[in-house]
Amino acid sequence: MAEQASPIEAAVRMSHRHLMAALMIVSMLGLAAVLSLTTAGGDAGKTLWTVLPVVIALTAASLQRMYKKVDTRAMKAMRNDELRQASLSRAWRNGFFAVLGVQPLLALGLAWSGSAQGIALMAAVTVTIGTGVALTTLQWYDR
Repeated sequence: MAEQASPIEAAVRMSHRHLMAALMIVSMLGLAAVLSLTTAGGDAGKTLWTVLPVVIALTAASLQRMYKKVDTRAMKAMRNDELRQASLSRAWRNGFFAVLGVQPLLALGLAWSGSAQGIALMAAVTVTIGTGVALTTLQWYDR
């Protein structure tokens, strides 16, 4: 028989699912932005921009339904946990250093490629990488 999970464990599982959904959506948004800014991925970027609102709506609806099953006191306790706060600080730090590290590489790569929309492409890749690293690190270090 399966054991009954505590309210805090249910909140942690829901939080992990929210983080995975956020990582998926940020990755898809970044990919759509990069594809629409490059000449090679014009049609694929437009298709992804068309599909993305449906994916976001379905994900939000399923996560909202799951959120109603979790006790609000357990969510508050999970968010205020010291280990969660330490994981958040590591995640923000790693995301910041990823953004700092990718800037020179992007600047050199875009200067050599001669892209017409280099600054917008650099911004899209930077935000996607920084957010992806922060969410992945939080998922890795959290409980």
